[in-house]
Amino acid sequence: MANNSQEPIIHSQPSISPIAHRKLKMDRQIIGLIAFLAIIIIVMSFASDRFLSYINLTNVLQQSAFVMILAFGMTYVLSTGGIDLSVGSIVGISGGMTAWLLFNDVNIVLAIIGGLLLGLIIGIVNGIVITKLRVSPFIATLSMMVIVRGILYVWTEAIPFRNYMKSGFEFLGQGRILNVQFPIILALILFIALLFVYRKMRFGRHVLALGSSEEAVRVSGIKVDLLRIKVYALSGLIAAIVGIILASRLATVHPEMGKNYELTAIAAAIIGGTSLAGGKGSLIGTVFGAIILSLINNSLNLLNVDPYWETMVIGAIILVAVTINTLGGKGEKSS
Repeated sequence: MANNSQEPIIHSQPSISPIAHRKLKMDRQIIGLIAFLAIIIIVMSFASDRFLSYINLTNVLQQSAFVMILAFGMTYVLSTGGIDLSVGSIVGISGGMTAWLLFNDVNIVLAIIGGLLLGLIIGIVNGIVITKLRVSPFIATLSMMVIVRGILYVWTEAIPFRNYMKSGFEFLGQGRILNVQFPIILALILFIALLFVYRKMRFGRHVLALGSSEEAVRVSGIKVDLLRIKVYALSGLIAAIVGIILASRLATVHPEMGKNYELTAIAAAIIGGTSLAGGKGSLIGTVFGAIILSLINNSLNLLNVDPYWETMVIGAIILVAVTINTLGGKGEKSS
């Protein structure tokens, strides 16, 4: 006898995968940054006639390029749960090294390599002190910040380096390609390269994993100390790049060049969604964070606001950004 009974049809509800969930959170974060950026542009377009001029906007982009590049390295460091307070001093001494070598008639390529190597070495030393001597990243890099800045003062005798510019070197900070300043182009190139590493290569995945759970990374067989040293080496190298470009841009290396840049880089990364607790970072967000900071700085200058207010405004923005990141949860990976 045929069985005419029918099995109940169960309609399964579509589920959102963790990856899609993270993507959604990332999109919301980026959309929020774009909206905030749009608000600044709209308000300033009414507040100042000079704001939307081509010269002003290109100046904003160029200023943001230096912060952006430095903040890329900071994003990697923060993603591990660390911090690098020495990058501002590395900017100064690496730019100073390149300028000094050029002044002493060293080949431009060799002078640039000399500046890059100095930044790389300082970054490696930071990593070794943190991993082998078990000094906290905050104390280790704070100490390095003071030491390197002191060396720069002694070396220059508090007198700026001048008369080192050579044909070809000035292009790094002042040249243009298709009427676009070279620092902006360099920032774009570094962004693409570092984003690829961050999202597609094992090194980038290990960096985020280290920030989420050092013990899990260690158990999986990854050499944690070596990974951390590589991250700080990368941060030092990127800071050296900024120092060399600034030396070309300014045509003068002052012993205080790069001072407080570390705070601006940290601010750009945090505003962009990178967590101070580690395990969460966004290079795309860092781009917007750097542009937002530069726009705020430019807007306050156009409105003739006292520079002290700029510090207060940026501090308030950082506080809001950290609060949002904390409420949004920890351990979420971004782009």
